[in-house]
Amino acid sequence: MKRIRIKFVDFATDFNPEDNEFTNILREKYDVEIVDTNPEYVFHSSFGSNYLKYDCIRIFYTGECITPDFNLTDYALAFDRITLGDRYLRMPLYRLFQYRKKYDMLFDRPNFDSIDKSKEFCNFVVSNCFADDIRLKIYEALSRYKKVNSGGRFRNNVGGPVPDKFEFQRKHKFSIAFENGVYDGYATEKIVDAFAAGTVPIYLGDPRIHLDFNENSFINGHRFGSLEDIVKRVEQLDNDDEKYLEMLNANPIIEDQRSNDDLRSFLFNIFDQDKESAKRRPNSSFSKDQEAFIRRYMKIDRAVFRRIRLVKKKLYRIVNKAN
Repeated sequence: MKRIRIKFVDFATDFNPEDNEFTNILREKYDVEIVDTNPEYVFHSSFGSNYLKYDCIRIFYTGECITPDFNLTDYALAFDRITLGDRYLRMPLYRLFQYRKKYDMLFDRPNFDSIDKSKEFCNFVVSNCFADDIRLKIYEALSRYKKVNSGGRFRNNVGGPVPDKFEFQRKHKFSIAFENGVYDGYATEKIVDAFAAGTVPIYLGDPRIHLDFNENSFINGHRFGSLEDIVKRVEQLDNDDEKYLEMLNANPIIEDQRSNDDLRSFLFNIFDQDKESAKRRPNSSFSKDQEAFIRRYMKIDRAVFRRIRLVKKKLYRIVNKAN
C-alpha cells in the first residue's frame, strides 16, 4: 500500500483533517499519514495563504464563490462549470461534509396530499450580512406581501436566532434560498436545505441551476425579469393550493449525485502518479514572482486591512441587528 503524507491548511476552523471525504476516500487505497511538517501533498482552502509555504503538490477545495487560480495550485475542486484536463472537478457544497445529509434526504421525500394549514408563509435564514444585498431586497419585497419570518442573525424578527434551521424551515410553505452571490455553477446547501425541509425554495444564485435540479420543483429567480415578478409568482402559488402542491411534490432530482465515484477517480488519478508526474502548476520565474507578491500582500492584509474589516463588520452587524 502506497504511503502518502498529506496536510490540510486554510480550511474553516471546524474542519476535521482526520474525518472528511478526502481523507476517507484516500484511506481506501493508501496508507495516509496526516502531518504538520514536510507534506508531500497539501489540501488547501479559501481561508488563508499558508499553502504557499509548501512547495509540493497542491489540491485546492472551496465551498465559497471563488474560481481557483491554477497558477498557484495543481488541482482544484470548486463550483465552476469548466473543464481543464485532469486538474479540475466541479464539486458543489451540498455533496460534501455535513451538507450531504440533507441532499440524501431528497431521495426519500414524502408526497403531500394537502397543505398543512398550520404552516406559515415564508422563512428567511441568513446570518452573513455582508453578502450581495439582493437577499435583503427579496426579503423586503416578499415582506410587503406577507410577513416573512427571519430566523437568522440578520434582520431577525422571531425573538432571536433559531437553534435548528431545518425545524424552523419545516414550519413554512416557502423558503428564501438565495445564494451569497450570483455566479455560474455556484450552488450551495441553501436550495437543498429548503427541499429537505418540505418547502418550496425561492432560488437565485447559479443561473444554470436547472442543470442540477428540476425547475418544476422550485421558483427559479433567474427566469424572472425583476424581484417584483418573483413576488408575483410566489403570490400565485400561495393562493393556488393545487399549483403549490404540484410544485411541492415535484421530484427535484435530475441526476443522482450521491455517488462519490467521480471524486474518488479524481483523487486516485493524482495519488497513483509519482509526485514528479503529478505536478501541474507552472514552474516559471513569473509564477514564483506571483507567489512572492501574494505572500507580501497577505502580510500587509493581516497587519492592517483585516483589522479595519473587522471593525466595519462589527458596526454593520449592529446597524442591521445581526450580532
